[in-house]
Amino acid sequence: MKKFNFILVLLLFVSLFVSFYLFFFYPQQQILSYELELATIEELPILRASGLTEQTLEISATAAYVVDLTSMTLLYEKNADQGLYPASTSKMMTALVAIDTFDLNQALLVASEAATTLGTKLSLDPGQQITTADLLAALLINSANDSAYVLANNYPTGSTGFVAAMNQKAQQLGLVETHFSNPAGLDEDGQLSTARELNLIARELLKQPYLRELVATPYKRIANPDQGWTYDLYNTNQLLGRIRGVRGVKTGTTELAGEVLITLVEREGQQILISLMNSQDRYLDTSKLLAWIFNNYEWQKLQENEYNND
Repeated sequence: MKKFNFILVLLLFVSLFVSFYLFFFYPQQQILSYELELATIEELPILRASGLTEQTLEISATAAYVVDLTSMTLLYEKNADQGLYPASTSKMMTALVAIDTFDLNQALLVASEAATTLGTKLSLDPGQQITTADLLAALLINSANDSAYVLANNYPTGSTGFVAAMNQKAQQLGLVETHFSNPAGLDEDGQLSTARELNLIARELLKQPYLRELVATPYKRIANPDQGWTYDLYNTNQLLGRIRGVRGVKTGTTELAGEVLITLVEREGQQILISLMNSQDRYLDTSKLLAWIFNNYEWQKLQENEYNND
C-alpha cells in the first residue's frame, strides 16, 4: 500500500513538473493576424458573345498578354509564357533598379564604356556628368542605350552588380522566366522574358510617378547650360498621340527580338495594359487588339449583392 502511495505521489510530481515546464519553457504558438486590403471593383469586363475566342483575332506577334488593370482580368493571351528576347523593354527594369539606387538630382559620371555603346544613344562624352532624372528620361523616352550603361556603371558594384540587381528585382517580383545579361536589352544569351512577365514589370514601373510620367511623354528637352549640352528626346512609341488614350509604355527592337511593345491605354474609365513580343508590326497588332477588346468586351457594373454577402 505504501508502495502504491509512493508511485501515486511520484506520478503527481512528474505531472506537475511537466505542466510547469510546458507553461514556462515550451515555445508558445502565436496566431498572427494579417489585414488584406482589397481594391474596390465596380466594373468587370464581360465578353459580349459567349462563343467568342482568341482565335477570332489574328496578330503577327509570337506572344501577347493583355490585362484590364482595374479588375486585373485577363483579356487576351497568346504564348504568354514563351521565353523571348525582350530588346529595349528590358530598360523598364533598368529604370526600376536605377530609381531605387540613385537620387533623381544625383549627377552621374559618363565612362568610356557608355560612349562606345552601339545602337540608339545620346552619344554622351566620357567625363560628362548627367543627372539620374535626365538619364531616365533618355532611357525611357528616347530608348538611349548609353543612358542604360551610365546608370549601370555608376552602381556601387559596377555594371555587373547592376545587372545582378536587375535579376534580384525580377525574383522579388516573382518572375521565373525573366533574366537579364545587360542593362540595355541588347541581344545576348540569358537576356529573356515573356509577354506575361514584361506585363508585370510594366505594372511595377507604372507605380512610380516619375517613370509613369516619362513613358507617356512624346517629347522632352534635357539640358545642362553649365556644361553646354542639350538633347531633344523624341518618344520611340509611335502610338502616342495617334491612338486615343495611349499612355506609354516601352518599345524594343533587335534582330533576334523582332518588334516588342508594351502599351498602356486609358479609355472610357478603363486601363488596359498590352505586351507584345516578336511582332512583325507591333503598332498594327496593338491596334487590332484594342479594337477587338473594345468591340467584344463590355464593362458591367457589379450589383452590391454580387460581392457583398453580409
